[in-house]
Amino acid sequence: MEFLPSTPAWVNEQGHVKAVGHKGRGYPALDAFRGLAAMIVVLYHVKGVATDYKGDGLGNGYLAVDLFFALSGFVLFHAYFDRFRRDLSTSAFMMLRLIRFYPLYLVGLVISIAANAIVLLVEPGRAIPPLPFVANIVTGAAIVPAYPIRGQLFPLNSPCWSLMFELVANALMAMLWRYITPRRIMMVCAILATTMTLYVMGHGHASVGNTWDSFVFGFVRCALSFCIGILIYMATKGRSVVIAAPNVLFVALCLIIAGSLLWSPSRQVTPTYDMAFILLISPMCILLGSIIMLEGWVVRMCTVLGVTSYALYVTHYPMIKVSVILLDRIDGIAYREHLTLIAICYTLIFASISYALDYFYDFPVRRWLGRAFQKARAKPAA
Repeated sequence: MEFLPSTPAWVNEQGHVKAVGHKGRGYPALDAFRGLAAMIVVLYHVKGVATDYKGDGLGNGYLAVDLFFALSGFVLFHAYFDRFRRDLSTSAFMMLRLIRFYPLYLVGLVISIAANAIVLLVEPGRAIPPLPFVANIVTGAAIVPAYPIRGQLFPLNSPCWSLMFELVANALMAMLWRYITPRRIMMVCAILATTMTLYVMGHGHASVGNTWDSFVFGFVRCALSFCIGILIYMATKGRSVVIAAPNVLFVALCLIIAGSLLWSPSRQVTPTYDMAFILLISPMCILLGSIIMLEGWVVRMCTVLGVTSYALYVTHYPMIKVSVILLDRIDGIAYREHLTLIAICYTLIFASISYALDYFYDFPVRRWLGRAFQKARAKPAA
């Protein structure tokens, strides 16, 4: 399974990333959950690529995608529901989402192209062949699955499968918002949860959606968690609750998320565990994280984690693949004996790079694109 991401909370027309809560209150805990989960995904992929996703101790990092889908449903429904009711069209909303997604997505695509080109030169047997390589560049640039219809949906940068499904979920929300009520969304969640549970119990795990043979259930997986996020928002309406020692509760929730994603249950328990995370653990953490008011330095830390998450997610995978292939060619380097330490160091280094990438590239580009789009919308029709 290849993961990812989801995106940070939302973007306004000026390109600013902001997770806005009740009466302007932010959702810093949710930003932190996203950043924490993104780093665990990198750990999962470093260990997974190096071991071909075999062996013990991999954890359940693939479940982070379900957390991300639910976070997106919660925050996007909050951020845009009133704007839909006023005057925001589906096309304008999707343009805002593309402004949020595409600048860093393009960086990830460029890194993927460079990584595959390097592998073609040093070890062609482990690279995408030239003709499919060109085709994958075209489909990847359009954020559509690769052709031919087999194997991974996004061979160049596998985690991008979840971005495609999230964009579909965003579009459906924009088109159907008028019909979304608590009762209807509960019915949809019940149907999707039943469908997903039956599939996972037979399939053995919830790591689906990144390949053509599980394509349909990628939609089910995304829709389920996205709708759960919407339902949580409709239940809370962005209200906060005064809780004694909110920072302590926040740390406890982070530990629950980290422990849930890092633990490796037995194969027999995995299907039940995966669905328990999707239906219970993830929603509980989002619900509690959305109602607590954090204080002091914790809020600043959450902001850093939030803005780092998407850049880290969309760029990390091709760099892992090419690094592992190059290391395998060097005799005498037994890096797999210290894989956990290497994975931690890799994650911290690239999290720092991702923060800089967001600050110096993504934010200015999105701000420019957002202002240009706002000016274009403001022009009167000829």
